Amino acid sequence: MVDIPICEEKNDELKDQQLNLLKKTLASVQDLIVVIDRDLKIVTSNWKNCDSIPANEKQGHPFCYSCLMKQSKPCEPCHLLEVFATGACKKFEIEDPLDNKIKLIELSPVFDDDSNVTMVVRHAKDISERKAVEKVLKMREKQHAAVAKLGQDGLAGVELETLIQESVKLVASTLDVEYCRIMKYEDSESVMVAGVGWEEEADIKPENKKNEIVCYTLYSQETAMVHEKNTQDRFSGLSLLKDHGIISGMDVIIGNKDKPFGVMNVHTIQKRVFTNDDMYFVQSVANVLAESLSRKQTEENLKKYAKELEDANYLKVLFTDILTHDLLNPANIIRGFTEELIIVEDDNSKKNLLDKIHKNNEKLIYMIESASKFIKLESIDDIKFEEQDFVPILEKVIRNFGSEMDKMDIKMDFKSPRECPSLINPLIEEVFLNLLSNAIKYSPQKGKISINISDIGDEWMIQVADVGPGISNEDKAMIFERFRQADKGSVKGSGLGLAIVKRIVELHNGEIGVENNPLGRGSVFWFTVKKAL
Repeated sequence: MVDIPICEEKNDELKDQQLNLLKKTLASVQDLIVVIDRDLKIVTSNWKNCDSIPANEKQGHPFCYSCLMKQSKPCEPCHLLEVFATGACKKFEIEDPLDNKIKLIELSPVFDDDSNVTMVVRHAKDISERKAVEKVLKMREKQHAAVAKLGQDGLAGVELETLIQESVKLVASTLDVEYCRIMKYEDSESVMVAGVGWEEEADIKPENKKNEIVCYTLYSQETAMVHEKNTQDRFSGLSLLKDHGIISGMDVIIGNKDKPFGVMNVHTIQKRVFTNDDMYFVQSVANVLAESLSRKQTEENLKKYAKELEDANYLKVLFTDILTHDLLNPANIIRGFTEELIIVEDDNSKKNLLDKIHKNNEKLIYMIESASKFIKLESIDDIKFEEQDFVPILEKVIRNFGSEMDKMDIKMDFKSPRECPSLINPLIEEVFLNLLSNAIKYSPQKGKISINISDIGDEWMIQVADVGPGISNEDKAMIFERFRQADKGSVKGSGLGLAIVKRIVELHNGEIGVENNPLGRGSVFWFTVKKAL
């Protein structure tokens, strides 16, 4: 009987030790932890870690709702009563009235030996920084999605006017501001081309209006924000901002800083300093618009250039008509009269003069016809190519020059495969005519012309060789250019024949060139045409 009080005394001492250990443990935790009984009274806590609660309110065992929630009666709904009733833990977030920070509240039940909830431990953890980071990340995600959508629409070819209207709506909704607009510079003045909120002036409540702009954030391609309080007079439209109760805003340039398209304005009636992320977002939207503006300007320039090309092509066709009609017709009349006079004239001196007139007139006709052909070749956009053997065409050209070669006693050596199927246009005959004509023209009496066709893979190579005076290395680089002639002693001509040949060969996706004749005298002109595979 004597031992029982001693055991009870030891148990009480053990409980006191445990309670002291609990208090020390609570005191070491930086978060506010309180233990609340079923009467909603605070049994114990780590009060000293909470400066937000006045000292007099920490005395005794105050009610949790009055001390922690600043209320005169229990909260509705009361999460503590729910834990007492269910015995289950509870977690929720609140804006703590003690310091206005976001807190994560964890309620944990304490059970007795009969599994009844006797107390609840309330743990308040400050998560305001985490929530702020989450808010920033969500805003960034929202901003990136908005820029991506706008950029996708721009790449998809959405009309510029539609893109501008969409951009102000996206910026206003993403940043959660009442006003957004785009001001365009026209004749040294700013004109609004798109806006959100500005058309609703009648809906502005008088109580929202302020007498002055107390905060204005300006951003124009610098990373730092500029806070303006006393120098707002430098902003255009200041009275309009005041009339709408706007106290915070941001400007971002659209386009080149030296010569911008305009400015995107963001305004709100809330006192707000925009973050760097906000500014970068609006600048990204402005960059998308600037790129779309640049693309539209490029398209307009291309249309203008296409129109100029069309006009230039028309002038070429007109010039061709003038060459072939107004110049060629009188030259043909001169040809007819001189040929008649040469026949009937008996005086050798006069006949010699007429012959010179005839030869120069023939040269004039040749130049007019060559210029006309070249102009037409440059204006051809789509030449149709057909599978055809060009050997019969070449043989026909050789036959047509038969009488001229007979007069000069020129020997023709023509070697070719049986057939040369190619992708050609009838224009290819002009190449044969010109090269063979030049070979005959510059060949000596009793000379020799060789034509050879070689198989070089997916192409045919045609070579026309003569034993004439040859072409200097300096002249080889220019004889295929328009109106360029070789020097005296070498090839002479109007300067258009070989240019026409080169153009026709290029239209056939072939190559052309000239080399020295390996026999030691003369030249070898060569060109290639694609095979019909």
